[in-house]
Amino acid sequence: MQIDRMLRIIFILLHKKQVTAGELAAEFEVSTRTIYRDLDALSRAGIPIYTCPGRNGGIKLVDNYVLNKSLLSQGEQDEILAALHGLKAVHYPEVEKVLTKLSAVFGTRSKDWIAVDFSAWGDAKQETLAKIKTAILNRKLLSFTYYNTYGEKTIRTVEPIQLWFKSKAWYLRAFCRNKQGQRLFKLNRIKNICLLPEHFEHHSEKETPPVLDPVSQIPEVSITMKLQASQAYRVYDEFEETQITPHEDGSFTVSFSCPEDEWVYGYILSFGMYAKVTNPPHIREIIRERLKKTLALYET
Repeated sequence: MQIDRMLRIIFILLHKKQVTAGELAAEFEVSTRTIYRDLDALSRAGIPIYTCPGRNGGIKLVDNYVLNKSLLSQGEQDEILAALHGLKAVHYPEVEKVLTKLSAVFGTRSKDWIAVDFSAWGDAKQETLAKIKTAILNRKLLSFTYYNTYGEKTIRTVEPIQLWFKSKAWYLRAFCRNKQGQRLFKLNRIKNICLLPEHFEHHSEKETPPVLDPVSQIPEVSITMKLQASQAYRVYDEFEETQITPHEDGSFTVSFSCPEDEWVYGYILSFGMYAKVTNPPHIREIIRERLKKTLALYET
């Protein structure tokens, strides 16, 4: 118990920089005399602890002190912290404490490179994911071809910040050097990605809220659809309970809001003959016209 307490005292000092004997005593539910005995034992073991008297004084470690980490290379330390952030993303219990401790032990600020739950990745995207991860952890530039919502192609050079999962899609959050601002890039529209050798420095002024490219900021539309009973598995998989109204015959009415673009037209059409848009009228007309054109392809 004493050894465990002394290790935890080191972690606290590494993380908080300065504490009082009273604070440590309260943390471990022991007397201040016990804390001073622990500190004396740590000093004899070679841990550079010292105390500062006075009102603003306390217990400190020598500045820039970190525990021996020679068994792990910098790359291995980064991989450990990145893996722990992955566990944090899926809400693995106790991982926050481990992250705090290891970040202190390694004497580095852990890179929060991923923000959300893991999702399935096909083999084709594994290389893209690996390059993005390497670029974020090592602060390397990325270059890629990007297609916006309207199919316009641009070449982007970015300083990657984080990988995001939002609204059923993966995004790269990055500072775009072309636009001189932070952007969200949908991964499915990133092509020919290259990891560049140039290293970039962290700039706090670039940590502004991310935005989509201006052309991607599309107004939302509220849609109501009637779905047949056979689509129950999709209804409960793809809609929130508050968006679903079940009917006695087994069918459903769903109401949802989303950006009005090519994606939503294709999504509605993916239900085929099992769905009917009831509102708004202009979406009904767009779907009707597209179905007519699809039928014409088969008639010819």
